[in-house]
Order: sequence, then C-alpha cells, then structure tokens
Amino acid sequence: MNELIDSYYRCRRDGRFLDTFYETFLSKSSEVARMFAQTNFKLQKVLLRQSLLEILCFDRGFSGTQEEIHRLGRRHKELGVTPEMYTMWLDALCETIKKHDPEYTAELEQRWRDAVRKSVELMLAVDSSQESG
Repeated sequence: MNELIDSYYRCRRDGRFLDTFYETFLSKSSEVARMFAQTNFKLQKVLLRQSLLEILCFDRGFSGTQEEIHRLGRRHKELGVTPEMYTMWLDALCETIKKHDPEYTAELEQRWRDAVRKSVELMLAVDSSQESG
C-alpha cells in the first residue's frame, strides 16, 4: 500500500489510537479544550477517521480529495481554528502515532508531518467567501 496508510492502520489496531489522540490534543491548550467541551466524541472520532483518510488520499494525489480538504478548511475556519491550533493538532497526532505505531521512526513521523502540512496549507488558504452548499 503506502507507508502512511500502513502506519495509520497499525495505529488503529489496538482501538485506543483516537482516544489517545484527543487526550493528547486537548491537553495542549485550554482554548482547544474549551472548543471541544460540548463535543460528541463518538461522532468526532468518526469524523477524525474520515479526515485522516482524506488527508492521506490528498497526499497521494487521489482525485476528488482537494474539494474535501477545502470543505474541511471552510468548516474549521467557521469554528475559529487558528494556525497555531493546526500546529498543536499535528504535534498531538505525531505524539500519538509514536505511541501506537510499533514501526514508528523519525523518518515516518516526518512523512506524516509533510503529508498533513500539505493539507493544512490548503485548508488555511481557503477563502471563507468561497462557501459552497
């Protein structure tokens, strides 16, 4: 397959990956924790799984994924997500991957960072005036 997709599925094997991610992410900032105060985490974890797969597909250049990344960018802009929060999110993701991927390496982390940054840059570039239904 692909090293990042393989890593993602290795992380998901023990069933705690998404819980560890949110524990790590929410501990990074009281502002982030407040944003998630009323969150339905069962639904949120489904959305995160979908978003991670979209990010990995976008990194691979799969057709149709750019519009999904734009949609994520518009939604995050509506929620008031800042560039700093994306950085905390990526750091939390990499810390979580290190804990859950038995084949973790620094090189693999760098690949994750590069792939996610590519999507984050696109999300941050989204102009909120480009709203679509």
